[in-house]
Amino acid sequence: MPAPRSAARILVGDDETQICRLVRDVLRPSGYDIEVGRDGRQILKKYHPGDYSLLILDTLLVQHSGLEVVMKLRDRGDGVPIILMIGPRKEPDRVETFAFSYRVHVLRKPFGVAELREAVDRALGISRPD
Repeated sequence: MPAPRSAARILVGDDETQICRLVRDVLRPSGYDIEVGRDGRQILKKYHPGDYSLLILDTLLVQHSGLEVVMKLRDRGDGVPIILMIGPRKEPDRVETFAFSYRVHVLRKPFGVAELREAVDRALGISRPD
């Protein structure tokens, strides 16, 4: 997979170590700089506008859910691209409505390597030849 034009910084928020490791191991070889936060409070503390090109958040973070993090960022006018990872038990209609309203991308768990790469490319506006 070709590297992105510049080293995009991605902040990943998930309390599941395996998911954080998967995201890091899949995206780092493509040139992305990956940082991890384990809960919503850490994500909000680490995040500063312009520091990251993309956020990848689980909906079920503790100390501020992924949904709350999205709302806080969007309510203060931050347009950073965000991918929300949702579990299979989430109500799809409600999440899709939220995603549309708050301008976020959705990635359903469980997901594969190709799905993760496609979601990141789509969120960052990168088109790759097939």
